Amino acid sequence: MKQNRPDVRKPNLNSLDQGYQRTNPNQESIPPRNRSLNPSDQAGPVRSHPKNTSARSGPQRSGTQRSHQQNPYARNSQVRSRSQSSSGNANTTMRTDPNRKGGRRKKLTAKKIVIRILLAILILVILAGIGAFGYIKYLESQITIIPTEVNPSMKNEDGSIVSLSDVATETTTLTMPAVEGIHNILLIGIDSRSTSYTKDGTGNLADIIMILTVNENDNTIKLTSVQRDSCVYVPGYKDPQKINSAMTYGGPQLLMLVLENHLRINLDQYAFVDMNHMEKVVDAVGGVTVNVTEAERSSPYGLNDLVKEQNAAFGSPVGSHMLTETGTVTLDGRQAVAYARIRHIGNGDYERSQRQVEVIQSLLHRFMDLNVVNKGNVLSTVFKLISTNMNQSEMEGYVLTFLPHIKSAEVAYMQVPVAGYSNEGTYSDFRSGEWSIRPNWNGMVPLVQQYIFGSTFPFDPVPVIPKAPTEIPSPTPAKDNTQTGGN
Repeated sequence: MKQNRPDVRKPNLNSLDQGYQRTNPNQESIPPRNRSLNPSDQAGPVRSHPKNTSARSGPQRSGTQRSHQQNPYARNSQVRSRSQSSSGNANTTMRTDPNRKGGRRKKLTAKKIVIRILLAILILVILAGIGAFGYIKYLESQITIIPTEVNPSMKNEDGSIVSLSDVATETTTLTMPAVEGIHNILLIGIDSRSTSYTKDGTGNLADIIMILTVNENDNTIKLTSVQRDSCVYVPGYKDPQKINSAMTYGGPQLLMLVLENHLRINLDQYAFVDMNHMEKVVDAVGGVTVNVTEAERSSPYGLNDLVKEQNAAFGSPVGSHMLTETGTVTLDGRQAVAYARIRHIGNGDYERSQRQVEVIQSLLHRFMDLNVVNKGNVLSTVFKLISTNMNQSEMEGYVLTFLPHIKSAEVAYMQVPVAGYSNEGTYSDFRSGEWSIRPNWNGMVPLVQQYIFGSTFPFDPVPVIPKAPTEIPSPTPAKDNTQTGGN
């Protein structure tokens, strides 16, 4: 499901557009999918409930009624029965259609009846499938689709608007890894309180940066969470910048390019959602279940403090949505967003990312436990909050082909930087007194590739970030940062 997006590297890199063939357990061949399947290619229609129709039946004989051959489907034919005599014989008078020509009609054979029934059922099933597909179309129409720019622009460090292709001058010689059936989608959480907010997300710092890996080979999903304070090289800027600033300078397309340059993986599509609307998503599934400590609940800059901030932004009563308990609790939408935004308690952005993944996992669990009707209602709410560069056929591939076959609501996730592969602190080499994370990107590329693709690939070296560690930790702590689970 690759969007035709200009490649600003030199030379052009291969995409993940290789089709694939899968076979279901019943050996029914599923057509190759180039990032998505058209719903009309799906094997088997979708069942729905057609309107009730009343079948016409033939006249009912009583007693020893004469065995006249009568058309059971003739609308104007009537049967009038006289009362039975004391002897039990029934005299029957038949009134027929005066316009009907004489002669007998042949009986419907059992074979013809079966064929007609099967045809009727087939028509109903086809109509049901069309109705279900139409509903999917309606849901997808709620999503804001952002057309991909042929030549995207960005703001450089001089404040000038320039073409991204003019400043993205990195030259690579090795192609990005490509594995059939594995697609990487950039998920971005933004804060629309920024005064420079636009529909494509440009002007906002990325509050959440995650890579969603869809593996159609084993029907699983993975998340890779990237710390927003991680230093990277942004085209058009001499000194390293925090990665979340790429969203401000050039929107999702620049952020995608920066991540590809530092992790040496292809990103197929992106989707972003305003964090202040995330509470609607959580409320739609009935809340999320997470584990909240007392420090997270009541400390300064903790959950309740952030809830008060959101109450003020939305004009809600100051004391509403306050969390009064700790441990394993179910949070409403406003509480869940506040929980996911906590960053001054615990190990900074590392634990913050864990909280975000915890919320996402619980969301998925809740969604999969809903019935079909409620799932549709949730999707209707969620889709209205999403902006993406995927087209409808690509979305249909995920909604109709992949989502129904997810094995489990459990989500594996990995944090980047991986423990031991970065230094963090307050530095003044670029900007005075700035706290930042200095990752060893070259050391982490093989770890990320192994996690996402199940193998490693040769890659062009990533420019080194000053103050980043250069030695590879031993033993490699990759497993310590790859986790599964969730409520």
